[in-house]
Amino acid sequence: MVVISITIILIIIIGMSIGGRTRVTGLENLLGKMIVPIQKIFYKSGHAVENTLYSIFAFKKIEQENQLLKDEIKNLNQQLIEATLTRNELNDLKSLSKNLNYVKSLQEYDYITASVTGMNTEDWFNIFLIDAGKKQGIVKNSIVLNGEGLIGKVLEAGDDWAKVISIIDNKSSVSFEVLRNSQYIGIIRGNLKGELTGYLIDPQAEVIVGDKLITSGLSNYPKGILIGEIKEIIQEEDELLKTIIVVPAVNFKKIDKVIVLTPKI
Repeated sequence: MVVISITIILIIIIGMSIGGRTRVTGLENLLGKMIVPIQKIFYKSGHAVENTLYSIFAFKKIEQENQLLKDEIKNLNQQLIEATLTRNELNDLKSLSKNLNYVKSLQEYDYITASVTGMNTEDWFNIFLIDAGKKQGIVKNSIVLNGEGLIGKVLEAGDDWAKVISIIDNKSSVSFEVLRNSQYIGIIRGNLKGELTGYLIDPQAEVIVGDKLITSGLSNYPKGILIGEIKEIIQEEDELLKTIIVVPAVNFKKIDKVIVLTPKI
């Protein structure tokens, strides 16, 4: 009976503990009022410290990830630049090969290829430098062209460099003939717009917009190099000769590889 009684008492106490008390003493109530606000402050402070530490570590991790992404982007950009340069160089060489057969047919000339290393004007390649000179056989007035057509001629040459003046410079002039009819000849020179302007010697020459012009061989340039095509034909009533506006075959805003014709010794 004693054992049973003790067991029942313990069960009752456990049940009361689980369910909680309906009333607390005055002292417990007073202590609770004092302790709870303090606990609240420490609890919130603990959470704030925890969040701050989490933010610091999270920021550090994000910073490391960002640096890895920046390094990856840098590497990808470098690969893209190298691929683009390689592709552009191949395109330039393919472009040059278009005129190599023509160049090889010129018995009185040797030729070398060179790269542009600098330019003296802001927008157009009126005058520019190349990385070949006297040591490679280049002399003053050596002819310069690329896969698109006639560029100009060498203005002066150093040992390993040369300065080229292009046909769009207003100090340059070229004798031309119309590809469609070699009887139609004339003279063109450069202007400040990066175009070529000139006139036909024969006032009766029936040229049309789109006619292609090549070097006539009557000046320093050998015959047969493409110059450009006629964009506009102007004939004033008080002028005998026809004036033409010509778009150059060469893109004078972008020149990289060139062919230089040098006289055979």
